Amino acid sequence: MLISMKDIAEALNLSKTTVSWILSGKGTEKGFSEDTIKLVTDYARKVNYRPNLLARSLSLGTTNTIGLIVPFIGDTFYAQIAQAIETEAGKRNYLLTICSSEGNSAHEIDLIRILRSKQVDGLIIAPTKDSIAEIKKLKKDSFPFVLIDRYFPTLETNYIVVDNEESSFLIVTHMLRKKCRKIALLTSDTHLLVMNLRMKGYKTAVEKANAANDEDLILQIQRDDYTNDTIKQLDKLFKKHPDVDGFYFATHYLALEAIRYFLDKRIDYRNKFILACFHETQALDILAPEMLIARMPIDDIGQRSIDMLLDNIKQRTLPPKHLILNNKLINL
Repeated sequence: MLISMKDIAEALNLSKTTVSWILSGKGTEKGFSEDTIKLVTDYARKVNYRPNLLARSLSLGTTNTIGLIVPFIGDTFYAQIAQAIETEAGKRNYLLTICSSEGNSAHEIDLIRILRSKQVDGLIIAPTKDSIAEIKKLKKDSFPFVLIDRYFPTLETNYIVVDNEESSFLIVTHMLRKKCRKIALLTSDTHLLVMNLRMKGYKTAVEKANAANDEDLILQIQRDDYTNDTIKQLDKLFKKHPDVDGFYFATHYLALEAIRYFLDKRIDYRNKFILACFHETQALDILAPEMLIARMPIDDIGQRSIDMLLDNIKQRTLPPKHLILNNKLINL
C-alpha cells in the first residue's frame, strides 16, 4: 500500500502542509522545529514513503527529466554519448529518457512531440537533416534544447559540435607526412554538414600536399546498406587504384567494414596501408592499434550539453550558445 502525505499527517496529527514543507526540504526555512522535522522525516523513512512525482511536477512546474534523441542508439558513438549525458544528468538529479530516431526525420519529429507531451524539462538532440521545421518550432516556443554532433547553420540554436574540418585536415596531413601519397576517403551521410566538413578537411590536406586527389578516391557509402556498399566500392577502388596506400575513414563503422573486407580478401592492411579514422571503438583498438585517430571528447560533450541545457531551462530567454570542441589526435 502506498503511503501519502495525508496518511503521514494524520498519523502524526500534523497538517498536510506542514508535512509537505518538511518532506520537500524546506522545514527549517519555514520555521519548523528540529524535533518536528525529525519526527516527520523519521516516520516517512519508517513507512517507506515515496513522493508522488507527477503531483510534485504539476506543483513545481518541473519534472527533473530530460529527453535525449540520437539517430542510432546501436551505434557505438551515440551509445557512448548517451552514457556520458546520463551520467552528467544524474549528478544534477535529472533523469534521462533516451530515444532513437533511427535516422528517420518523421520518427524524430514524433519523438520530440511525445517527449514534450510527457513534460520533459528540455531536450538534447542529434538531429536528422529534415527535422529543421520541428527544431524551429522548439525555438519559437522558447522550449529549452541543445543540438549535439550536428546542427543547422541557417538556424540560431544552442549547439555543441567538434572541429570536424580541422581534425580531418590535421590527421590526413599527418598521413601524408608518413609518405602516404594516394589516400582513399570512405565517408557516408554526405547530406550532413558535419560529414561534408570532414570531407573538406581531407580535400584541403590532399590539395595542399599536391597528393593524388582523384574523385574516385572518395567513396561515398550508402548509410542504409553500408555493409554491402563498402564491399562494392572497395572492389571498384582497387581495380582503378591498385596502388592506393592509405585510407581515411570519416566514421568508425566504415573503418570496421573496411577491415572486415581486408580480412576477407586476406589483405595485410596493417603493413600495406596507413590507416586513420574520425573517432574509434574498442574493436578498432584491437584490430588496428596503430591507426591514427581523431578522438571525440565524449565526456566533455556530455558535461557541456547538460550545462548548456540546464542554463536554458533556468532562463529560457538566454541567447543561443555555440561550442566547438577539439578532438584529441592519437598515434601521431
